Amino acid sequence: MLGVGTAAWLDAYAQLYGRAERSLFAALQAGDTDMNTLKREFIVRFGLTARQFNAVRIGLQGKVDSIVAHRKERAASLTQRIKRAATVIARLEKQAPGSTKLHQKRRRLGILESKIAQIQADQEAGRVRLCFGSRRLFRAQFSLAQNGYASHAEWREEWRARAR
Repeated sequence: MLGVGTAAWLDAYAQLYGRAERSLFAALQAGDTDMNTLKREFIVRFGLTARQFNAVRIGLQGKVDSIVAHRKERAASLTQRIKRAATVIARLEKQAPGSTKLHQKRRRLGILESKIAQIQADQEAGRVRLCFGSRRLFRAQFSLAQNGYASHAEWREEWRARAR
């Protein structure tokens, strides 16, 4: 079991590490690619050592590489689902034109096509979408009462605790 002082110190370090990681991601997405300049700037700005900065950079690079690699698999999966939806729509157009089920399948096909277009646009632009924390928790802020939060401040506290 950790002592109170040790737990507080680790929480503070995790918060600093998370802020540095998010700031580095933002800087890289903004086009700052000179790693030596970023390293000098972050060492001063966050009070990191060179090794700590390297750990942040390598961890972030791993997350970005994972997203880029997963993008191809996701596009392949979406392509498969689009083909399946098109087949179902063709069958429904013959069997039950104008049905609610056909309408819903067409909507679903449109959503899938939109998702694959977004993936392809991100690929071409070299854009990486990364959420620090979880998407479910992020979206919980829009329906606070349903997700068990009394206020946005309460949600934000949990968001910050989990994003460390």
